[in-house]
Amino acid sequence: MRRVAVGAAFSALLAGCTATVPPIAGRHPADASVAVAAPSYVAVSGAKPLRPVDPKGWQDLNRQVTPKGH
Repeated sequence: MRRVAVGAAFSALLAGCTATVPPIAGRHPADASVAVAAPSYVAVSGAKPLRPVDPKGWQDLNRQVTPKGH
């Protein structure tokens, strides 16, 4: 009985290590002869450059984010 249990445990461990590869539908992704669309770039209006700046005082930062009074 012990031999059967060890064999079953070994089979289960061995089955967990097997690789299952799903079938590829259509053309293979590594096929270099497949035609692809040219990349297009769209300029974003109002974009600002994000450059490092010196730190500001915390009082000024708090004043900028608090709601404006009536």
